[in-house]
Amino acid sequence: MSEIYHEASKPHERLMFNVAIFHFFVPAILFGTRNLWLIFSLSLLGSLIMIGSIAYKAHNSKDQTALVQAHWKLAWKRSLYLLGAYLVAAVIFGVGSFLLQAQADESMRFIQRSVLGWFALVPLSLTLIALIVLEGSALVQSRKGVMPSEMKL
Repeated sequence: MSEIYHEASKPHERLMFNVAIFHFFVPAILFGTRNLWLIFSLSLLGSLIMIGSIAYKAHNSKDQTALVQAHWKLAWKRSLYLLGAYLVAAVIFGVGSFLLQAQADESMRFIQRSVLGWFALVPLSLTLIALIVLEGSALVQSRKGVMPSEMKL
């Protein structure tokens, strides 16, 4: 694999690393703490840092070849899907939590908030599945020197 193709695969490797580490590995390790805010905050913070690094490279890769620039921009565009999923999940949970304030029974509110949390994670889960498929394909094609505009998936 040539050096240019290797450089073109780095943005997709970084996004896949983000998905694997901050959405599967870190929550699995922290699950034993039973502190949900720690699980969510560390995963979200780490993911946002990784997305920020992708955005930085996408906007500051002027000295790279057109192939490498295009792949950084593609990874940034797909990172925006992940940010959108975070936003949708936060809105679902926020609106649901606001509506649950009317529930008088505290134990029932806890149960409903737990169910609401699962529903809020659905858009994020679907986005993660799509990103794994899309980035896996992009990773293989970038290592072959395929421009994003010519990709099959």
